[in-house]
Amino acid sequence: MKYSTLVGIVQNEAYFLKENAGYSGAWDDGGSSGLIRKLDDFKNKLVVQEDLRPSEFYKLDDMDIGEPEEFTNIIEKHKLILAKNIAKNIKL
Repeated sequence: MKYSTLVGIVQNEAYFLKENAGYSGAWDDGGSSGLIRKLDDFKNKLVVQEDLRPSEFYKLDDMDIGEPEEFTNIIEKHKLILAKNIAKNIKL
């Protein structure tokens, strides 16, 4: 999985957490800020690991990172949604 794909998946999940909290009348953001913070921490870890300068941060988008353990649940949830969408489009 590329880093840019992970960012999209995590940002979508954070958006849904925030929206669900708002619709249910919660006073917090449903954990979306914590999720975004976790993504920022992961990005910082990659920057240090790859020894990137700020002018080289663009290289992260094309970097193959696999499936980070920190986001396993979110990635699995995303895969299930993709599988359901594929199954819907295939008519047996």
